[in-house]
Amino acid sequence: LQMARADLHELRPEALLEVTRHRTEPTDIPLERSATIIFTSGSTGVPKAALHTYGNHYHSALGSNANIPLRPGDRWLHSLPLYHVGGLSILFRCLLTGATVALPQPGTSLGSNIAGLGATHVSLVSTQLSRLLREDADLGGLEAVLMGGGPVPPSLVDEALARGLPLHTSYGLTEMSSQVTTTWPGASLEELRTAGRVLPNREVSISEEGDILVRGETLFAGYAEGEKLDRPVDAEGWFHTRDLGEIDESGYLRVGGRMDNLFISGGENVQPEEIEEALCRLEGIDEAVVVPVPDEEFGARPVAFVRMDDGEPRDLARELEPVLPRFKIPISFHPWPEEARRGMKADRAALRERARRLRSGA
Repeated sequence: LQMARADLHELRPEALLEVTRHRTEPTDIPLERSATIIFTSGSTGVPKAALHTYGNHYHSALGSNANIPLRPGDRWLHSLPLYHVGGLSILFRCLLTGATVALPQPGTSLGSNIAGLGATHVSLVSTQLSRLLREDADLGGLEAVLMGGGPVPPSLVDEALARGLPLHTSYGLTEMSSQVTTTWPGASLEELRTAGRVLPNREVSISEEGDILVRGETLFAGYAEGEKLDRPVDAEGWFHTRDLGEIDESGYLRVGGRMDNLFISGGENVQPEEIEEALCRLEGIDEAVVVPVPDEEFGARPVAFVRMDDGEPRDLARELEPVLPRFKIPISFHPWPEEARRGMKADRAALRERARRLRSGA
């Protein structure tokens, strides 16, 4: 990409506000014009620089607003970082509808910001929802709680609905400018166990290998690699996400996990996300990540890192026996290490290394 640094003009926010007080002018921006570069989460590898156009963000916001109504006077709490597509997309949704972006106060809890700023909409990842449910805050003004960053543990869905929260589960990725599928307002508990149905301006398909394929107006322009742009799509324009999934007869997407996370244990396929979901169904567990450790006999065995609301994890193997075959039950359970998080997702590479050290006693 050619960076025209000499043409950049620095403008302080105070000066910009002073100008806009006196006049506003319509701006006609070509939708194909490059707009942003956002790094992918890199939970399964090195983060990549994804280039988006104005059209990508525009069509992403249109599809989101068609599903989750947003009007002038509504307030979407900016609870996710701007350097992630989930946070940046909030700005475009509000811009298209004249809604307000509510900026949280530093050092203030999520619940306090929602209540204090009169937020009507909020975007959360599972960890944030878990912490929000621990607060004694007035959440009655919320009209939509959009979940992202990965599947939501069933126990959190149950608790959120019991609290009366207007939950939306979703599936999205940086390369598709945020959401791809989302549940509709008033979705049932069964529907909230899925990632929802495809939004306008997007397409979803499943390959013969079970890979989720995506394309549409929100598909990014490509990965920026120096002055080159790499847009890895197949002959039909599909981007292969490397996420496993299936679409049921009603059009709801169910995400099974990352193809890259699959490992072999004693000749059997082990998908860590399946074990993580089983763990999160157990009482008191807020979050879990399963990674493989080398094993001389089996090749690899699963190990779990677990975050619980009452501190140290207990021995959970016996509780998993009724729902998982023995080869999928982790051989050890360790406390959740907060330092092993990369952005909004767990750093699986760091957790694999940590598990290896714990296994070897290093």
